[in-house]
Amino acid sequence: MSSPQEQPAASAIFDVQTRPFAPTLSAGQTLRFNLRANPTICKNGKRHDLLMEAKRQRKTQGDSQDIWSYQQQAALAWLARQGEQNGFTLRETSVDAYRQQQIRREKSRQMIQFSSVDYTGVLVINDPVLFLQRLAQGYGKSRAFGCGMMMIKPGDSE
Repeated sequence: MSSPQEQPAASAIFDVQTRPFAPTLSAGQTLRFNLRANPTICKNGKRHDLLMEAKRQRKTQGDSQDIWSYQQQAALAWLARQGEQNGFTLRETSVDAYRQQQIRREKSRQMIQFSSVDYTGVLVINDPVLFLQRLAQGYGKSRAFGCGMMMIKPGDSE
């Protein structure tokens, strides 16, 4: 878990051990990553599921063939835009899963609905400071539901 707090409160139940997260990154460095994100698009002031919007567009064009490939392309384009804005470039990336999820609000019958996309791939750092800032904040919406946290590890040294 990544947290801006240096030390969590003491607990009688848990033995919490912490260590700082301060990776040394440089421009041109390669990282492997996993990310579960909630890619959305804003239309008329409302947020929409990016992959469902891509599916709708494809059907509107009269082409219902290979909708999943079209949705994957939309998801990859969304992540590429995130990279442009946040200091990285995608090198190899795949969309591994797409899920529509529902969670019941506490003390309510109302359901919260959101979608998530699982990405796996390799990226190249362009701006280490910008990359680390966004890494700490998370990517996309629905971060409260486990989306947006990118897990990174050293990549190939190609």
